[in-house]
Amino acid sequence: MSSMYEQLSDTDDQPASILSKAFNVLSVFNADQRVLTLTEIARASGLPKSTTHRLLRRLIPLGVIESHGQGFKIGLPMRRLASAMPIESLRESALPHLGSLHRWSGRHVHLGGLRGDRVVFVERFLVPGHKLPSASPGMDLPAHASALGKSMLAFVTDQELEAVLAKPLAALAPNTVTDPKDLLTELQNVRSRRVSVARGESHVDVTCVAAPILIRGRAVGAISVSTTANDNAVDRALIDAVRVTADRISRDNQRILAQGNEIWFPGID
Repeated sequence: MSSMYEQLSDTDDQPASILSKAFNVLSVFNADQRVLTLTEIARASGLPKSTTHRLLRRLIPLGVIESHGQGFKIGLPMRRLASAMPIESLRESALPHLGSLHRWSGRHVHLGGLRGDRVVFVERFLVPGHKLPSASPGMDLPAHASALGKSMLAFVTDQELEAVLAKPLAALAPNTVTDPKDLLTELQNVRSRRVSVARGESHVDVTCVAAPILIRGRAVGAISVSTTANDNAVDRALIDAVRVTADRISRDNQRILAQGNEIWFPGID
């Protein structure tokens, strides 16, 4: 018997499909653009206004999109899907530890996960009034260009790492590591130290210190503290604090998985 995927026709897999267009509409919403008008959605998604209107009419009855005054917003029922992600358990257990690290360090704190060669931001604690660049939850960056990403890349399988190194390593800032050999050497050091420091690699003005959250040898996530590139206070105390915080989150999650939830993060034995 053929699988569901095998039964799909070629036209179902085309970028112009209605499903792809619907995701184009959803993707224009973010932490800074929570409510958008029809015109704004059409412009940001690159879809004709008439097409955008038809999609919204389909998505609203499903609860995916909701009307909000003269505009639209992501529907509250979508929160159920986010809460069903295994990484949501990681996020929830990490919140108290991230809060403590944020208060102690007085700097931006992030939680992220790895998807292929991209690091996806899951949670953040910001310093009010601080203009330092910060990625909002759901945004992603090339993993090789951030301390957060490299702290997880250091613990992927050889096959997964080969796939990352086989692709061009784009430079986001002057200090981004773009040579595969240099990146491999750095990842080996990160693996032994369980911490990554990146100065001016994702952004010229940003320094990050990150550590992986390890479950059975696999980095199921990572945390980071970000500060200005010229911050001389990136010292041993800060590095140790990030690493210890990651270890505490790991221990909490190992207890959660031991309660019959091992499938959430299989990891590597």
